[in-house]
Amino acid sequence: MDLGKLPYNDRSQWMEPYRANSQSFLNLIHSKTRLLTTLAESMISAPQRTLSTNRVRGSVTFGNLDVAKWDKVQLKKRIGLLLNDVRTTADTAQVLSGLTLEEILEPTDGLRTLDPSHTPGTSEKACMTLALKITGLYSSLLPKLPSKLSSVVTANEEDLKPSPLKPRYNVLSPSEWSKLLLARVLSQAIYDNENLAGNNDQVENSLAGSILLLDDVVAHLSEVEEARIIRDLKKTGAATILATNRWATGRFADRIAVVKGGTIVESGTHSELLNRGPQQSIYAAKWHAMTAH
Repeated sequence: MDLGKLPYNDRSQWMEPYRANSQSFLNLIHSKTRLLTTLAESMISAPQRTLSTNRVRGSVTFGNLDVAKWDKVQLKKRIGLLLNDVRTTADTAQVLSGLTLEEILEPTDGLRTLDPSHTPGTSEKACMTLALKITGLYSSLLPKLPSKLSSVVTANEEDLKPSPLKPRYNVLSPSEWSKLLLARVLSQAIYDNENLAGNNDQVENSLAGSILLLDDVVAHLSEVEEARIIRDLKKTGAATILATNRWATGRFADRIAVVKGGTIVESGTHSELLNRGPQQSIYAAKWHAMTAH
């Protein structure tokens, strides 16, 4: 069954990837989400003032400079954060249903709040287009939508019922919603980055100097989609930390950190960890278990 073609309101089918190993798997999901949340908080505010209940030790440096010494406003603009757990993506899709792609993707700077009639300019639209290209939606989704960025999207099949009181709705699959929410974060990150490379409609170095903290953004993607998105994220030049439960994703990473019980128990490249063997490496043991079948 192709998860990418399942309607979002079929929750029992959409949540199937998360059922394995029951409670222990759910605990793992919450742990990695908490890890990225704590990391983001530690970067934006001093560790002793982080908002979560997690205890934070050590320090975080960005550009060889402790984040405590960075201008907080500028640092916030450099961080793109996308959290995800069992319900987050589905619930966010429900909240955004009924909006156009443009309304979902438009990077914010407060102008729409001050003036509801504000429409995105050339710079904002360039950021949205580039984000769609990085996630692959520019070629896989946009050509199918009759009104392009002005198309209204939804997670509910009930919205497909014709009505003279509302525009035509387009139902997106879980895979498409997952990529759209990533594109939303990327659009804002490109806009805030103020990098001239991000204004030339090219993916390369469009996010150089930015940090992306991404939580399981490949959970609903095929292996082909996963490989392509990670490849394009690398092209942006952003420093990307991707938390995932997919052990196979490690082969695309420049460096892997295996976390157990809230602690990094091993780190290295895909080849380095495999060379340690399944007796000395959790990652190697998982990899050999996957490829043995």
